[in-house]
Amino acid sequence: MQQHAEGAFAKGLFYVVVTVLFWGILPIALVFSLSLQDGTTITWFRFLIAAIIVFAYQLRQGKLSEFKSLSGRDWALLGLAAFSLIVDYIFYIYGLNYIDPSAMQVFSQTTPLFMALGGMLFFKEKISAFQGLCFVALFVGLGLFFNAAIAGFSFGESRFLTGALLAVTASIIWAVYAMLQKKLVDRLSSTNILLFIYICAVFGLLPMSELTSFGGLDGAAWAIITFCALNTLIAYGAFAESLNYWPTTHISSVIALTPLATIAASFMAHQIWPAMVPFPAINPIGWTGVALTLVAMVLFNLKR
Repeated sequence: MQQHAEGAFAKGLFYVVVTVLFWGILPIALVFSLSLQDGTTITWFRFLIAAIIVFAYQLRQGKLSEFKSLSGRDWALLGLAAFSLIVDYIFYIYGLNYIDPSAMQVFSQTTPLFMALGGMLFFKEKISAFQGLCFVALFVGLGLFFNAAIAGFSFGESRFLTGALLAVTASIIWAVYAMLQKKLVDRLSSTNILLFIYICAVFGLLPMSELTSFGGLDGAAWAIITFCALNTLIAYGAFAESLNYWPTTHISSVIALTPLATIAASFMAHQIWPAMVPFPAINPIGWTGVALTLVAMVLFNLKR
């Protein structure tokens, strides 16, 4: 039993780290792709490529028959999971019309909190008092990390409040998706769950996509948007697998580090493409937040 627990922890750690890394570098790729197409069209293409690849793989493996065993309740949960993820993407995209990406990133960090709360409410996962303090320290660290960005917000503006509401709502909806995903893994493989969501997203986002924009893309542009599509496939696939090995409370504590992965990727990309990828200055308070966040995440997960 102990060997199984040790193996499960290592596998969960691998998948959640892959998730964080790929979600962390995605915004850098989107900086380039958004100069080529609108966000909705890019999102539709990402889901389209993911759906084609996963469908072909599952068909080859003979795993599509799993859907035959689903009950009406399972189909309802699956549909709700697809709806949640699609709405999350739409709210996030529209939120960027009201607030800048740095503000969106701050408010999006409520996602791990909602995810952890969902794990405790719906799956009866428990954390110790020490882990609770670590979770608080983790979010304090993120707040310190973004202190400069927070200081520059205009909280009194209606556009800002609208964007903040969209961002937090998107975080809640994404946490709902994560709970539904975890609820379904005993009935359907994580790959098939994502396949269903990808297909729903392809048809759901198609009316809002500008397909004519693909005609003007050159080789480099196709490479960028294809990377964004493969990023979706790898990141969400790894996230789905992590739910098989770790409690959602532990996963959420590591996913909260995604902004740190983004800032590291931004720094490296800024060295190569300084005009294309801006890199905000991080003050000493921000670096203190980085250290606090890393320490809190490690201490939280010491209890496996």
